[in-house]
Amino acid sequence: MSIDLDQLRTSFTNTALDEADREEALHLLLRERRDGDADLLRHLLAQETAAHQEGWGVSEALGLAALLLAECGREDDVWALWEAKNASFDTMAGLDGFLLFPAGIAGTTAHVIAGEDHPERGDLMTYLSEYLEYEKLTDEDIREHMAGLRSHYEG
Repeated sequence: MSIDLDQLRTSFTNTALDEADREEALHLLLRERRDGDADLLRHLLAQETAAHQEGWGVSEALGLAALLLAECGREDDVWALWEAKNASFDTMAGLDGFLLFPAGIAGTTAHVIAGEDHPERGDLMTYLSEYLEYEKLTDEDIREHMAGLRSHYEG
């Protein structure tokens, strides 16, 4: 199937996408992402996450979906990104931790702290704290990492 991105943007919840279709859609979104594509990206990341819960490795599509969603800059997306990172042993090791800061360090961390009722809050807080302590990241580091990853996918 050749993806019609404009059609997919309006009907993604009713469109069956296999692995190849999702990868094609994500590569199109890499070049043509719009401000309103966050819901579509969340949907694609959720599908990739589910596929990785059943398999081995880390696909390019999962990494790309996580990057594109993180680039949207919405603090609430940290939960979907955390779920993707936790899909399997391989995704925990293979998806970069810097993707867990879609709204920067302060904004994302504050959002997680405020998410008292979220069942993953404790585990995510522990991970973020340990990751920041080990990596000594700044928001500029995160932006540079994301730009490097984008460059990898564009190349």
